[in-house]
Amino acid sequence: MRILARVVTYDNDSEKILLVKNKGMSFWYPPGGGWEYERENILECAKREVFEETGLHVDIKRMLYTQEFHISEESLNFETIWLAELSHAQSLNENHIDLDPNGMVEIAQWFSREELKDLKVFPVRLKDTFWDSIESLLGTEDTFLGVN
Repeated sequence: MRILARVVTYDNDSEKILLVKNKGMSFWYPPGGGWEYERENILECAKREVFEETGLHVDIKRMLYTQEFHISEESLNFETIWLAELSHAQSLNENHIDLDPNGMVEIAQWFSREELKDLKVFPVRLKDTFWDSIESLLGTEDTFLGVN
């Protein structure tokens, strides 16, 4: 079993989310990757993965949801999906380089709800359900975040 942290970073000013695409792939998804639980907690993993794949620093605001998926019968992945905002004013590097030496991300880009309509995006709920809920998600504090 592999545990992953994925992060939907939302920019309130532009009303866009940050997604990435791997080399040779035709779909977009939130930055994220495998949890190195021996050396970090899951929130540190989420922040690290966003930085490695986009070069941006984020503040995790809340957990959105969890899901499991099977790549094959033998492979189980458990994903935690987090909502974040930029930790300070930053811009994406036009000459993106995945900072993970084993990384596959080719490009990171901001998208509005409208811009996502004709794209292949995973999870699919980022095209509709997410946008229907964003104001309430940002308007309430995750009271369990950071509790030991």
